[in-house]
Amino acid sequence: MGGRLSAHLTKSGTKTRALMRSQQSLPEWAARAEVVRGDLNDASTRREVLRGVHTVAHLATRGSSSAVPPTSQELQREEEIALSLLDDAITVGVSRFVYLSSIHVYGDSLVGHVDDATPTRPSSDYGRSRQRIEDRMLQRSAATTTQTVIVRLTNSFGVPTSPRPETWNLLMHDLCRQVVTSRSLVLRSDPRICRDSMALCDVVEVLAQIVMSTQPLQGVYLLASGETMRLAQLAALVQRHAEEVLAISAEVKALHHQSTVPTTFTLDTHRLRDAGIRIPNNRNQEICDLLRYAEQEFGRGPS
Repeated sequence: MGGRLSAHLTKSGTKTRALMRSQQSLPEWAARAEVVRGDLNDASTRREVLRGVHTVAHLATRGSSSAVPPTSQELQREEEIALSLLDDAITVGVSRFVYLSSIHVYGDSLVGHVDDATPTRPSSDYGRSRQRIEDRMLQRSAATTTQTVIVRLTNSFGVPTSPRPETWNLLMHDLCRQVVTSRSLVLRSDPRICRDSMALCDVVEVLAQIVMSTQPLQGVYLLASGETMRLAQLAALVQRHAEEVLAISAEVKALHHQSTVPTTFTLDTHRLRDAGIRIPNNRNQEICDLLRYAEQEFGRGPS
C-alpha cells in the first residue's frame, strides 16, 4: 500500500519523501520522490524523514493476513515504534499524522450496521494491538496542533508495486493465483462468510485525498467500499473476470459450511464522506489487473 500511495502522489506532482526498509532496487515511481533508506526503530532515521514534513502517512504496520500470526512481543514493538513516530512528528510540528488501522478493532462488534462510532470489541491480539495504538495516539495528540487521523481499513486487495510473496495469502490474491495455476477457485472457509473487500486503487485514492485535504481532520474514520459480499460472490466475480480477461474457465468449489450461519454486516463510511472525501469503486478493474499480475507471476497452469 505504501508503494501504491507513493506512486500515486508522485505522479500527481506532490512532493513526497518515502522511507524504505528494503534494500531492493527502487521502483519506477521512486525517481520522482526523495527516498530515505532506514528503519523506524532508529530515532535518527525518524528525525531525518520528518524534517520539513507537512503530513505523515504511517503505513508501515503489520497486516492481519500473515501466514504466521505475530507474537505479542512483535505487536508490542510495533506499538512502540508507531507511538514514537507520532511523538517525534508532534515535536517537530507535523500538521497531520495519518495512521492506517484496521476493522479488526471491532472484533465481536462487526455485526449489523457498523460505523466510526460503533463500540469496539477486539477479539484477537492483533485487534487489541490496533485498538491500543489508536487510543494512545488520540490521547497523545489531543492537546497538540497535530491533526491525528486514524483510518480503520476494511479488507483490501490489489497489485503491489514490488513483488511481495506474503500478499498471496490474501483472499482475492489467492483466488486469482488459483485461477492461473489450477483453473479452479477453492474456498477453504464457509462461502457464506461476509467481507467488505476494497480495491487497492480506491484505498490509495482515498488516502491521497486525506493527505491533500485542506479541511481539518481529526479522529477515527472508517474506510470501506460499503458493499458487503459473501465469499461465494467474491469468488464468482473472480471467476467471471478470469473468463473475460484470461479466457480461463474456473470452477468454484466450497470445502465446508459452518454449523451456524455466519453473521453479516454493513460498513458505513459517512464520516469520511461528510468530510468531503470521495470513495470510488473500481473493484472490477483491480480484479482484472490482479488476474493479469497473477498470470505474469505464475504463468499458466494446466490446460
